[in-house]
Amino acid sequence: MIRTLSLVLLLIGVSPMLIAQSWDLRKDEDGIKVFTKVNAGHPFESFKAEMKIDLTVPEITQFLKHMDAHPEAFPDTKEIRILERPNDSTQIQYAYTDAPWPVSDRDGVYKLVFQYNKKTGQLVTKAKALPKYLPEVEDVVRIALSDTYWIATPIDESSIKLEYIVHADPGGNIPEWLANSAAVDVPFDTFTNIRKALTP
Repeated sequence: MIRTLSLVLLLIGVSPMLIAQSWDLRKDEDGIKVFTKVNAGHPFESFKAEMKIDLTVPEITQFLKHMDAHPEAFPDTKEIRILERPNDSTQIQYAYTDAPWPVSDRDGVYKLVFQYNKKTGQLVTKAKALPKYLPEVEDVVRIALSDTYWIATPIDESSIKLEYIVHADPGGNIPEWLANSAAVDVPFDTFTNIRKALTP
């Protein structure tokens, strides 16, 4: 059941304050670090994952712009679909999480904005939930609050530091302890899957 929140805690757009505040290291394994942070006035923890990976910024950009080709990278995600690409730096996408009984399935629509810094070579991808973009599906919980950063910073010519920062509310009836457990397992598994899918 912990993995049922993989979509809920996927792709969204976090504020600079969320990045700047202190984080607690919860897992450090296989070159992947996962941190969480308690948010005042909010029951669910935010998470941040980071790792070094042997990819270039253009390669991770391609992955982020075409996540529909890699739904298996995100635990329990049944479908990722690109709905609209108004320009080269913006896209709207849909994602569906197939949750095991008795937890209701989740879905969400997200606006992704890709910002590339030519001076530093860094890519920042922001994503934010658009809960009213599509009609809701019966018996599926629509994600209303979801904010995320994907940050890719060059280390050398063939590797980057990748960060994945999420603040979300899964909505519906999910115990607080379960959501907060997912805040460790979901980013760790996502990074493990990305590394498996994109590197030899």
